[in-house]
Amino acid sequence: MADDERKTAPVIGGVLVSYVLGELDADEQGALEKKLSADPGMAREVEEIRRHLKLHQDIRKVAPRRGSFERLVGRMKREGAMDAAVPGVHCMLRRAFLVASVFGALAVALLAVFGTPEASGARPDVIGQIVYHNPSLTVGQRRAEVERTELVLFNEARKAGAYDTGAYDAYLWLPTGQLNTYSTIEAATATEFRFLEPRRIDVTRGELRRVQVRPGGIGEGAFVINTPHGRIEVEDGSLSVAITRDLAETRVSVGEGSARVFGADSDRSFRVTAGWCTSIEKGKLPNPARPMLELLLQPRAGSEFELEATLVNSGFVPVRITRAYSADPVYLLHVMQAADFDADGRLPENANLPPMPVLPKPDPSETAADHRGDWWLEPGKYYRFTFDVSALLLNAPKVEYWLRLEYRGDLYGPPGEAKVKIHSANLRLDMRNR
Repeated sequence: MADDERKTAPVIGGVLVSYVLGELDADEQGALEKKLSADPGMAREVEEIRRHLKLHQDIRKVAPRRGSFERLVGRMKREGAMDAAVPGVHCMLRRAFLVASVFGALAVALLAVFGTPEASGARPDVIGQIVYHNPSLTVGQRRAEVERTELVLFNEARKAGAYDTGAYDAYLWLPTGQLNTYSTIEAATATEFRFLEPRRIDVTRGELRRVQVRPGGIGEGAFVINTPHGRIEVEDGSLSVAITRDLAETRVSVGEGSARVFGADSDRSFRVTAGWCTSIEKGKLPNPARPMLELLLQPRAGSEFELEATLVNSGFVPVRITRAYSADPVYLLHVMQAADFDADGRLPENANLPPMPVLPKPDPSETAADHRGDWWLEPGKYYRFTFDVSALLLNAPKVEYWLRLEYRGDLYGPPGEAKVKIHSANLRLDMRNR
C-alpha cells in the first residue's frame, strides 16, 4: 500500500540541471549549495553537467537534410526501439523532458549527417531540387522556368536519379547540412549526371558552367566531381567543369577558393587556385595549371614613348574584365631602374618611381565607350589599348629601365568572383641613347 504521507522527492538529476541553468529560487538554491559544500561527489556531478551543456553550446548547428526524420522513425521501428512505448504515459519532470528533447534533436541531426539509410521500398532519397530553364548563352542568366522537381540520389533498382538536361539548362540546389547554407550547380544543355552521394556527382558528358560549393555538415568531406578523365575535389569555392564534345578531356577553371584535381585512378592531386585552369586527358595526370588571363606589354612600332597593353583570355570559359576607364585605377605601370637586372621572370625590387595609372591614348577609330566598364572576354579573345609614357620618362634620367604592367581589376568568370592580380612580364626600355 502506498504511504499517503510520504512526500514525492524530486529527482536529484533534474534539480542539478535546474541549478546549473539558474532556474531555482533563492531558498532552493541556498539549500542545494549547502549540500554541494558537504558532498564532493554531488559537486563533481554539477561540474560534469556544466561541461556537458557547454559542449553542446559549442557544437555547430546542423540542419538535417530533407527526409531525415522519416528515415529515423523507420530505422527505430525496424530495430524495435518503439516496442516499449506506451501512449499516454507521462512520468518525466518538465526539466528532464526538456533536456531529453534537446539530446533527441541532436541525435536526429547527427543521424542525418552520419547515418546511411538502408535500401527499402520507400521513396528515393531527396538531396535537393532541380529546376529546368530555357537555355541561355550567358552564365547566371535564368530564362523561363520549364519544370521543377526533387533532386534524388541515383538508384538503379528504382530507375531514379539519372539526369540528362537535354535541350534545357538546369539549376541544382543542394542543402549542405549546415543551417541556411547550400551549394548550387548550373548545368548547361546536353549534360548527363547523377549523384551517388549528397556530395558526389558523376558527370558523363556536358558542362557544369558554375559550381558553387559550400562546406558540408559534421564529418562530411570535400564535394567530389567525377568525370571520365579524373575527379575534382572542392571544400569551399566555385569553379566550372566541362567535358569536351569529343569526350577527349575535362577542362577545369577555378574562380574562387581552390580545387584538388586528380587523374583517373590516381591518388596524386594537383592544386588549382582561383584564376587558374587545367585540363585532364584520359589515362594521364592533369596538365600544369595556367592563368585564365594573361597580360602582355610591348612597345608600339614606330613610336618612342607609346606602349601597347593586351589582356588575353587564355582559359576555357568567358571572363568578365574591367576596362581601362574606371573609377579606380585598374592598369598600373611599375617602373624600375636596373643597370644590371637579369630578366629571368622575377619581379624587380628596386622600383624608384611610384606606380603610374595608365589610360588609353585617344584613337580616331575608337570612342571612350570602347574602354569603359566591364566586358565579357571570350576564350581566345583579347582587350587591347595603347598608352603614352612620355610624361613619366621624358625628363627622367637617361638610364636603362624595366617596365611591368599590372591589372588590378577583380577577375570575374562563370565560377564566380576571384580577386586575382595579373601582371605582365618585365619589359626592358633603354633610355640611354634617346
